[in-house]
Amino acid sequence: MTHSTFSQGQQSEGEQFKEDFSQKNLANNSFSDCLFESCNFMESNLQNCKFFSCKFTNCNLSLLKLDNCHLQEIKFIDCKITGAEFYKCYHKFFSVNFKKCLLQYCNFSDLNLKNISFAQCKLKDSHFINTNLVSADFSNVDLAGTTFHNCDLSRADFSSAIRYDIDPQTNKTKQTKFSLPEAVRLLLAFDITIV
Repeated sequence: MTHSTFSQGQQSEGEQFKEDFSQKNLANNSFSDCLFESCNFMESNLQNCKFFSCKFTNCNLSLLKLDNCHLQEIKFIDCKITGAEFYKCYHKFFSVNFKKCLLQYCNFSDLNLKNISFAQCKLKDSHFINTNLVSADFSNVDLAGTTFHNCDLSRADFSSAIRYDIDPQTNKTKQTKFSLPEAVRLLLAFDITIV
């Protein structure tokens, strides 16, 4: 089912969407148990939107306006997400998972992302500052250019991640999983020479 226009405060439950939402104003709408497949949300306004138990598959979610957007129990699969300022979302109950997504220039600062999964994603040039990433899953994730600062990475799994830059002096790494040879990158924070 598709909708070309949305009225303020519209509620959608259990619906499937496959359409172009680019540059559309979806502010203040509510979506529950909805499936978004091959949708284009580029530059959409999702301010004050509520998404509960929704799934996004093969969608373009770039340059969104996410101020006070509620994202609870959301799955993103095979999506392109560029420039998303997730830190502007409503923080309480924020829960998302990503699989096989391209995430670039995204900001996850100040969020509680305990148990989040980024499995098989390309997570590039993004920011995690003051973020709770306890038990996060970074399986087979490319983290080129991504910054971690003052994050809790306890029990997070980086064992198959590549190209990460994590300073163990400025992040909590208790029981965090790394593997060689990539774990040598942890020494980049120190003024030492490895021979």
